[in-house]
Amino acid sequence: MKKSRQVWFLRKNMGHLVLLVGVLIMLSACGIVKDTIDGMTGKELKEEIDKDSDAIIVEVVVESDGNSVVDLEVEINARKNPESVYFDSIEVPYREEFAVSKDVPIPLTSTSVKAGVADGASWVSCTVVYDGEVVATHRSRGDGGKAVCEKSFRLGPG
Repeated sequence: MKKSRQVWFLRKNMGHLVLLVGVLIMLSACGIVKDTIDGMTGKELKEEIDKDSDAIIVEVVVESDGNSVVDLEVEINARKNPESVYFDSIEVPYREEFAVSKDVPIPLTSTSVKAGVADGASWVSCTVVYDGEVVATHRSRGDGGKAVCEKSFRLGPG
């Protein structure tokens, strides 16, 4: 009697079991099960960590043979959060990093850096670096010299 009851129970629930296994296979193929398990355990996938750093790192460097530069202007023209820095005079070397989020199309339209030679100095230079790659550099000498570094994004040739 017990054996026939067990067989009857298995036959009755076999459809549900097959359906459940099928759904789990489909969800695991889509990655939903792994994402859910990782979310519940607090584990992050390496790809997700890399995606979190989806920002262009813009580094601005201004140097001189003097102790300072004058009329420093830095403009980071990002579509989402543009940033600007202005100083009448600032000590050198001046270094600053800006993070530009990549979550919009063409996130960074241009970067501009301008700095003038201070009294007692003979030259001033500027450098703009995007993600570790130098994209603009300029050095100016003499009284009233002004270093200007500009990088613009252009569509098409050029």
